[in-house]
Amino acid sequence: MNHNDLIHSTWKNFQSGKREAFAHLYNIYLNPLYFYGTKLCKDEGLVKDAIQEVFIDLYLKREKNKTNPENLKFYLILALKRNLIRKLKKNRKLLRYNSPSELMFEPEYCIEKKIIEQETDNEVSLGVFNALKKLPAKQKEAIYLRFNESLEYNEIAELLNISVESVRKQVYRALKKIRESLGNKTMLFWLTFSSGIQSFY
Repeated sequence: MNHNDLIHSTWKNFQSGKREAFAHLYNIYLNPLYFYGTKLCKDEGLVKDAIQEVFIDLYLKREKNKTNPENLKFYLILALKRNLIRKLKKNRKLLRYNSPSELMFEPEYCIEKKIIEQETDNEVSLGVFNALKKLPAKQKEAIYLRFNESLEYNEIAELLNISVESVRKQVYRALKKIRESLGNKTMLFWLTFSSGIQSFY
């Protein structure tokens, strides 16, 4: 049974009320949610509380939940982000931001790791790291969700509260900035991520 078939089967069992299926879903998605949540909020306790609430809500509403298994990761990430924003607002930690979309998103990128793992040149590694750090928060989150979590553009658009076209532009601009920061040492970068930008042409 492949991963997708397993998720479908587990989701069906979960909706029928089987607790072992719920535990399995929890184990599958706990780490991705935790890693994403701690990029939005440095308070690990708050993130853990939010994750627990997301899963409790998922369980309580299982019979009425119309989410497709294919979109379950997106559903949970969106629920977590909304939960964290509510908690942060309640704790008055968002007063220095103009909007929830301007959270100081500071992810670790699998795209950065892919480049560095294949490139022994310290100058290139440092260039990639510095370029990623300089990206605006929304671009950081967009490429994290696209490359780390493999979400679709329409899903990222809902998470960032912008249009699908805006998401595509954010991802494209982020990749373009990284390419420009690397100067003439861009071959590896484009070989690695050419599939990620083909949809722009």
